[in-house]
Amino acid sequence: MMFVFNVEQGLPILPEWLSFNRVTAHLRQCYEIGPARLLLSASGGHVVGNFSPHEAFAIGGTNSVRGYEEGAVGSGRSYAVGCGEVSYRVFGPLEGVVFGDYGSDLGSGPTVPGDPAGARGKPGSGYGYGFGIRVDSPLGPLRFEYAFNNKQARRFHFNVGYRT
Repeated sequence: MMFVFNVEQGLPILPEWLSFNRVTAHLRQCYEIGPARLLLSASGGHVVGNFSPHEAFAIGGTNSVRGYEEGAVGSGRSYAVGCGEVSYRVFGPLEGVVFGDYGSDLGSGPTVPGDPAGARGKPGSGYGYGFGIRVDSPLGPLRFEYAFNNKQARRFHFNVGYRT
């Protein structure tokens, strides 16, 4: 099991600067089930104080809710994302995977200054599911994933490295 807890603080060095605290938590658990591996993960966060819209949590995309573009689910003061994956070794460095993701801004989109999510018509919550292959490489795992979302859209995702 892996648990990571982060706290960031924006300190106003100059009077016109904003002051805020950002708290995030990530939890991952992996189970071996015969030749397959089940990975469950959850993450969440919240921003307290006055913050700029670019400090909001962007929900959706390769490391969040696959099947959506980066940030297309929502932009929130708070967020929660959950993921389940089943992977299995095909041969050598090649691994197959099926997955499902869900993410939400927990209704906090309108509390972001300027409500960028509302202005862009982001839904605030959504899910994605799909399949892919991973290849172990000297750079880390190469991830090729094809996902569907709850809006009947499809998206190809590519990434180098593990899901964050």
